[in-house]
Amino acid sequence: MIHTFFHLDPSQSLMQDEERRLALNLRRLRLRHLEILLAVERHGSLTAAADALGASQPAVSQWLAEVEAALGVPLFLRGRQIRPSPYLPVALRHARRMVADSRQLQQELAAVAAGTLGAVRIGSMLVTSAGLLPRALLALEKQPEPLRIEVVEDTAAGLWARFERRELDLIVGRLDERAFGPHVHSEALFKDPHCVVTGRRHPLLRAAGPTWAKAAAHPWILPPQHTALRRAIDATFVEQGLAPPEPWIESTSPTLNQALMRESRCIGVLSGAAAHHYQRLRMLSILPLSLGSDVGPVGMAWDRQEPSPALARVLQALREAA
Repeated sequence: MIHTFFHLDPSQSLMQDEERRLALNLRRLRLRHLEILLAVERHGSLTAAADALGASQPAVSQWLAEVEAALGVPLFLRGRQIRPSPYLPVALRHARRMVADSRQLQQELAAVAAGTLGAVRIGSMLVTSAGLLPRALLALEKQPEPLRIEVVEDTAAGLWARFERRELDLIVGRLDERAFGPHVHSEALFKDPHCVVTGRRHPLLRAAGPTWAKAAAHPWILPPQHTALRRAIDATFVEQGLAPPEPWIESTSPTLNQALMRESRCIGVLSGAAAHHYQRLRMLSILPLSLGSDVGPVGMAWDRQEPSPALARVLQALREAA
């Protein structure tokens, strides 16, 4: 006969009891608790949050206390004014996701009830708004099952912030290191080298053989520092034995940038798709200069969770359009 003895570490047992207690408390939280928490953080005080929610200040205080009791940690430090505790950012991150997931569920159910396959929220960068995304959407419009699609155009930073808050289902644009995170599924579609662009009356267009040295003498509209594109531009000038130009303005607004370049001697850098789009419209011209290095490919990124039928349809349309 073989006797097996198990020794249970008391600290491990206590840890398991604590996990069970926390799980039980979390089940008592409702969506309203999380909405109250987000409102207090957003407005900065219980009174302001209560006014925004149309509730009484004692009621908001009670809801917040229930959240803290369920989590077992203080989220705000009380005093003459409430101040965030070290635990607040963790709770906010999960609260935003759960509230956003709940709203997404409501939108998808409403879309299906309206006779569509579902709803998809797309974040698009300029590089895809000029060609890839319109082609995909036009192809989807011809299919028998309609989709409810919402498109937001923004910079990479803005889109990824929305994606983290669960406000977008899909990002279509330039892929960077954020597209390869542990909770993100990404797929490259094509390469799109950047182009150096100017207004159609720029002196360099009349010069014989524009060079980087000649271009450096003109004002530049550049992306902000510490971005991948700015590093690629600066590296190109260094490779040419030149100091990177001081920006006349730092901007990521395509509308502002192309308006300034049309009316001035400014030089800028746009994605190849956007540059050729503006050139076809006779709004900008492309200079025969190429960056020595470039940033990532154009593609799409979405949550690693199983895509909905509507999202799967959009992903396939983008593949075909690419």
